[in-house]
Amino acid sequence: MKVVFRIIGSEEDLKDLDQNEENVHFCFRPSEKDVFYVVQKCPKLKRMQLPSSYHKTISNTTKMFLKIRNIKLLVGDIWGHRTDIDRFAEIEV
Repeated sequence: MKVVFRIIGSEEDLKDLDQNEENVHFCFRPSEKDVFYVVQKCPKLKRMQLPSSYHKTISNTTKMFLKIRNIKLLVGDIWGHRTDIDRFAEIEV
């Protein structure tokens, strides 16, 4: 099944998030603060995707927080996507 994800390329992109976002992909290593900010700003969030190298460094506290909020934490990479052209990407989940 393909799902449209909002691509977050940097901390600068966080302020441009829409409250109706359901799926986000981080292209950078988010801090706990960044994750909590996205969850707070996007109450309809269902899925959060991170590259495998960043997924390995996410704290257990953050993982538990996402689980309590029923937000799936997915692992995956997006190669060659330019956020200056399109802030969204269709990803197979």
